[in-house]
Amino acid sequence: MTLSSEAENIPSLLKRVSRSFYLSLRLLPGSVRPTLSLAYLLARASDSVADAASAPVDLRSRLLGGLPESWEPMDADVLGSIPEAERDLLQSLPALLRILDASPDREEILDVWKIILSGQIFDLQRFGPGAPPLTLEEAVRYTGLVAGCVGKFWTRICFKHVPGYSREPFESMCGLGFDFGCGLQWVNILRDRHADAAAGRVYVTEENFPEAMRVAREDLAAGDRYAASVRPRRLRAACRLPLDLGIRTLDLVDANPQSGGLKAGRGFVWLSLARALWH
Repeated sequence: MTLSSEAENIPSLLKRVSRSFYLSLRLLPGSVRPTLSLAYLLARASDSVADAASAPVDLRSRLLGGLPESWEPMDADVLGSIPEAERDLLQSLPALLRILDASPDREEILDVWKIILSGQIFDLQRFGPGAPPLTLEEAVRYTGLVAGCVGKFWTRICFKHVPGYSREPFESMCGLGFDFGCGLQWVNILRDRHADAAAGRVYVTEENFPEAMRVAREDLAAGDRYAASVRPRRLRAACRLPLDLGIRTLDLVDANPQSGGLKAGRGFVWLSLARALWH
């Protein structure tokens, strides 16, 4: 299979392993969509490795530690325990690495992926059997490693390839983008905290819940400032969609703190997309 035909598989992979983010990526201009899509899939693939509970922690740590330089395919019995879409993503990882090698933004992608990998390895090794909950400081650091860096990466790529991307200067947008990414990760942590706690990973204690909510809302407020500063309408919509969904989900968590699995319904997703396009 040629490199171009391998790259043609990226949209179908994205659609299968993401929900709202796939819609955001569809809004991006061709100058940045391939880079941001590839970076998302690479990070999602390594996240699937980290979450493969049927594989021993030392194996998952070794696989993650070998990336991005090398990839050792996972055993069939481990792959069989992973959801089909993520299994297909992992089986596509060698092709994604070849696409990465040919990318004009290879160095930027490598830089952000290495930071994300360090956060994924920290998460994997921090929560051994009987591990205590994260402190709030650890949780803040973790959100920066796995998501804050993504906001800075998105900003760097857009400034590089989209003339007039923002009315704000690059450094200011990098800071807002970092906070924006952290805010979206806080939404995931707060939404899933009961399920994670049941699996032995306590990111936010009940004692720290109010402060974590405050930090999350402050980070999403930075995201609002970020999106408002983006000039091209479609790119602004690509930023506003995850922001609106994040705020909606956080509101649901705040109103139902003991409930799990809360998320915006499909109707709200499409309404948010329409609003984002006309914002």
